[in-house]
Amino acid sequence: MAEHKHDHAHEHHGHTHSHEHNHAAYVSNLPIFHKTEIGKGTFYGVSVGPGDSGHLTLNAVQTIMHCPVITAPQTKSGAMVTWDIAKAGIGRFLELSFGSRMAEASDESFWAAKTILPLNFPMTKVESVQKASHRNAAEAIEGCLDKGLDVAMLNLGDVSVYATCQYVADLLKADGYETKFIPGVTSFCAAASALGTSLTEADTPVFIVPGAADSEQINRLLDEYGTKVLMKTVRTLPETLEALKEKGFADSTSVVVNCGMPGEQLYSNLLEFETALLEAPESTYSYFTVLIVKPAEETT
Repeated sequence: MAEHKHDHAHEHHGHTHSHEHNHAAYVSNLPIFHKTEIGKGTFYGVSVGPGDSGHLTLNAVQTIMHCPVITAPQTKSGAMVTWDIAKAGIGRFLELSFGSRMAEASDESFWAAKTILPLNFPMTKVESVQKASHRNAAEAIEGCLDKGLDVAMLNLGDVSVYATCQYVADLLKADGYETKFIPGVTSFCAAASALGTSLTEADTPVFIVPGAADSEQINRLLDEYGTKVLMKTVRTLPETLEALKEKGFADSTSVVVNCGMPGEQLYSNLLEFETALLEAPESTYSYFTVLIVKPAEETT
């Protein structure tokens, strides 16, 4: 029996060593991002999904792990939501691949050597202020790219859908830098999945409407046949809800608040959502609100 226990302990030790070896081999064998022909780093717009760290793609994981500079929007309170999502997602990936002990050790080895560059994008409709923040961000990133360092800018949802990253990337491209984009899960696709529904039926078109749209535009689009996805509507929420009810969409509108984030809330119709707004407005009003409006006949 003692002999058997000794052998078992020896095997367990060898198994642990194997995990460490495999982990090191995995990291060393990942493709290395090289400098561009002009000797400058490459800018990567990286999608991290709407909130659930499990939505981080393998391409996003690889890009974030290898870029020495990670940049992301920072709120007034100092929070960096996209960075938190990315770090949690990579932690999950490492734990699945190498076990919890190696994942904990990797937190130090991977992140300690990275430069974290917070970006400030004021929540305003003043165009001059928006453009100034985009230029400031581009200049800060260019300072890293000029040193030959690759930069990953983290974005909620998908980088191609209403992402501030696009404005920054346009400035970088105009200044002669190489830019690449890593796609991800969109907030409205994740919201539909959370509700257990689809966005389309047969030949039903889908309209994506930004929260910045004015009431006239929203009303016009609501008259079109198809599914409407209304994103980031918190600023015009009362007017939008009234328009939906007037046009007969009260029962065919579903709402997802904070999709994939702490405090996620699902509502199958406007009555449920409006009741929650009245009972707990502090937890229901959110910038991250998605309304999915289906043609009324599809809900019967």
